[in-house]
Amino acid sequence: MSEYQYYEFLAVDRPLSADDQQALRAISSRARITSTSFTNHYEWGDLKADPTRLLQRYFDLHVYVAIWGSKRLLIRLPDAALNPADFDAFQLDECELLEVRQTPEGWLIDIDVEADEEAEWEEFDDGSGWMVALAGLRQELLSGDLRLFYLCWLWAVQVGYIREEALEPLPGIGPLTPSQQALAEFMALDPMLVEAAAESGEKAPAGSEVEGFVASLPLQEKDALLRRLLEGDGSVTAELQRRLRQYGQADQPPRCSVAELKLQANASHERHRQAYLEEKARREAEQAAAEEKQRRERMAQVARLGERAWQEAQSQIGRRQPKGYEMAAGLLADLRELAIERGEQTAFEERLDRIVAEHRRKGRFLEQLQRLGLLP
Repeated sequence: MSEYQYYEFLAVDRPLSADDQQALRAISSRARITSTSFTNHYEWGDLKADPTRLLQRYFDLHVYVAIWGSKRLLIRLPDAALNPADFDAFQLDECELLEVRQTPEGWLIDIDVEADEEAEWEEFDDGSGWMVALAGLRQELLSGDLRLFYLCWLWAVQVGYIREEALEPLPGIGPLTPSQQALAEFMALDPMLVEAAAESGEKAPAGSEVEGFVASLPLQEKDALLRRLLEGDGSVTAELQRRLRQYGQADQPPRCSVAELKLQANASHERHRQAYLEEKARREAEQAAAEEKQRRERMAQVARLGERAWQEAQSQIGRRQPKGYEMAAGLLADLRELAIERGEQTAFEERLDRIVAEHRRKGRFLEQLQRLGLLP
């Protein structure tokens, strides 16, 4: 599985025809193909087609994941979904992670996450969960929610491509949608930097703003929108949501600078670090208290046994088994602690010396004594 690669494509706007599915089957005989999707993984070799061309011809979304850490997300949108002016604030030229281009088939958004050679992969990611997690981004873009581009801009901030005095392209991004949170994880964004950016965000349109927006639409345009809706044009709702967002942009919170975002992120890192250290100290104190309680209980038991504790140690040594040697050494270690508490250490050492002399040929037993510090 050293060359594992996962490819998944999803059709949203229209299902795949029988001819489409047959053409896709010619690309891969083992892929899982449905009327809306194409899914396959490779352990040796890779997809025998250009994912971008497949997206332009058949699909609306594509997710790619490789075992070495590379990831890719492609989103296709209709021409009317975006305006080049929408990108001006996001400094896309500074973001090597993201490419947005207009093609004859519509807009193509390409997010390409390169493998991090220094990253430590704690568990295997087979890629199968990302499409479900990220698919909502497309509908959000159609409705005018441009926070996907903010997250890509935040990646450029994270790697140091954006100057400190630059202002964020939107007044924050909070609260993130589940799809946007998944994208932040997909791009390996610093959670504390995302948290800082999400402390504020564009205000949702109030009821009065919605009423004002509806009232501002000319009657002829309302009739045209209603006609399109009745004719099954699924883009009407997204178009109205996008226009409503633009209508309510007047009263929005101020924007932070890159320096301010980093300062907030560093403060969050410090809070999390302190919380971690405090929790670690609490757990260690609880463990130490539990160990001390167990030790005191052992000492009390050894004290009650008295001479029988010495006899039991000799009995365990006489078994000539590793477990017996371990138990005998443990008893002797407890007897030493009890002797120290009672001021009887000299008597203990003399008796221990006699036991060592008696069993000097039992190397495994002597090793146990050394392990517990009873022998040099």
